[in-house]
Amino acid sequence: MRFPFADSFRALVGPGLAFKHPPPTLGRAVGGMALVWMPLAAFNAVWLVRLGLRSYMAVRQGAVLPEWLGTLGLDPGDLSDLIATLPPAPPFGRLLPWVLLLVPLVVLGTWLHHAVWDHAALWLLGGMKHHRGFRTSLLAEAEALRIAAVGTLVGLLGYLPLVGGALALPLLLLDAYLWLFRGFALAARHGCEPWRGIAATVLHVVLLGCMTGGLFVLMLVMVRLAA
Repeated sequence: MRFPFADSFRALVGPGLAFKHPPPTLGRAVGGMALVWMPLAAFNAVWLVRLGLRSYMAVRQGAVLPEWLGTLGLDPGDLSDLIATLPPAPPFGRLLPWVLLLVPLVVLGTWLHHAVWDHAALWLLGGMKHHRGFRTSLLAEAEALRIAAVGTLVGLLGYLPLVGGALALPLLLLDAYLWLFRGFALAARHGCEPWRGIAATVLHVVLLGCMTGGLFVLMLVMVRLAA
């Protein structure tokens, strides 16, 4: 019996050959991405919500109060009184429909976000020599994200109670690689050098970080002026 994600794992191991085949239509690429990524994202989101509810209830009941709070100048007794006033957690069954509703929106929003920023970064790096347009970036992102979504299967190992902590650094490196992996698809579909596609994903982070930092500084200045 063939492993269902064998082709995706082979593409992750050999990204230089992953996009040599003729490109599919945009609709087919987006459909393939949704078929793979949305169920995995839904499973991951449901798991995180359950863990979050358990942690919230444990904190609210005073079962888990970090001992290092005293080093931050916080009185654990006062913190316990404050935590006791927190509202009870909503039932998981009430949150589940909202989680399942938000997952497709988050997936499609993430796809569009990556396409816009990576396309702009690739243009800044001179990777649009063939003038294939934004539609090509949408196609490349959908192809890459379909394959990269399989990496979330490996990421689930981080939830294991005994080995999750030890795998933190390898899984962080995997996340970084999956981010850069989109660059191979961009380069292949736009017909430019692979380094330009990879650099575009890095420039994406730099531009986004600069804009976020600039907005944060602007908000601080406005708060100081208002005060």
